[in-house]
Amino acid sequence: MKKKHQAVFAAAAIFAFALIAACNNTGSGSAKPEGDGRAPESSFMELKYATGFSVEYLENGVKIVTDAENQKFLLVPRGQEAPSGYEDMTVLAIPLQKAVFGSTTHVGMIAPFDVWDCVAGITSAQGTNPEMDKDIAESGCDIKYLGSWSAPDYELMQLINPDLVFVYTGTSALTELIAMLESLGIPYAVNNEYMEARHEGRMEWQLFFAPFFGIDDEAVKYVSEQFAKLDEMNAVIANVVDKPKIAYGSIYQGTVYVSGPDSFVANQVRAAGGEFLHETPGQLSFEEFFDTLANADLWILSMNENSVANYNALLAMVPVLEDSQVVVDKKIWQFHVGYWYFTDQLADQVLDLAAIFHPGLFPGREPFHYHPLAE
Repeated sequence: MKKKHQAVFAAAAIFAFALIAACNNTGSGSAKPEGDGRAPESSFMELKYATGFSVEYLENGVKIVTDAENQKFLLVPRGQEAPSGYEDMTVLAIPLQKAVFGSTTHVGMIAPFDVWDCVAGITSAQGTNPEMDKDIAESGCDIKYLGSWSAPDYELMQLINPDLVFVYTGTSALTELIAMLESLGIPYAVNNEYMEARHEGRMEWQLFFAPFFGIDDEAVKYVSEQFAKLDEMNAVIANVVDKPKIAYGSIYQGTVYVSGPDSFVANQVRAAGGEFLHETPGQLSFEEFFDTLANADLWILSMNENSVANYNALLAMVPVLEDSQVVVDKKIWQFHVGYWYFTDQLADQVLDLAAIFHPGLFPGREPFHYHPLAE
């Protein structure tokens, strides 16, 4: 299974226990409802950052999940009758047995848990993400690759006849896939983790999947441990004054693409004790980016080794950067090839950045999610 390059801090267990203890009747232990037959609304973890979903617990292990498009799902343990009074909701038997995932980032969120046998398909081509391919192969489960999310194999989708398809909407919505699912009468649930501008919000979205697979307690514990890592890191870098200036961008067809100061990556950089250089999001010419790099101590190249293998490959793409100080001093780091799959390890990604920015404060930590660009 997915190899975790992480040290579990001592505070993790305490933090996890505190959060779980604060949960209101996680699982099927809700108080007996009165009046209309509903149990008091409860949540298995207080969401402080994520927006767009909620989980409620009723009697006998029945749950209500509201997704990012305000669709409501009544989740009923297999072999149990659905309670009356919820006819306006989509009823699903849990745990799901034939789930399909429309995003690599979504698959990464369930990867730490033993639910691969509940996954029937993913909208991806084999070879797209080697880390995901490895986990699927090691699971021994018959998980179908349905092809690109933009044009998946709908005939195979129908043959699978999934219980539920997980998709996303928002600024990069799976519009065509969703339209086809509606025409085929296949239910879908919307997880919009990528819309969160903070890693903490995306970390909490991992909990969205838990009720569908019956891993509520495991997911709460896992996410709690990730938050504990951030707390531990914050204590280490709390008094940092000298913050390195960080450029952060990718290259495509003669243009450099950078994110803005309120972006997900900007918030990761600042959380790790760095100063994010880009004041506006958008496209820069090579010359404009050269000027930006003049003020940078490091460049996080948001591309992996399959796209840019080494400094020679980079300079073949952007010759004008040859005299840039970050190139001369070899101060460029790039994504791990599995970066977009490791969505269950966002705290570890931030910790890796902190170790890159402030190596003296994290002795012995070798970054995994980012690699120095090869010479």
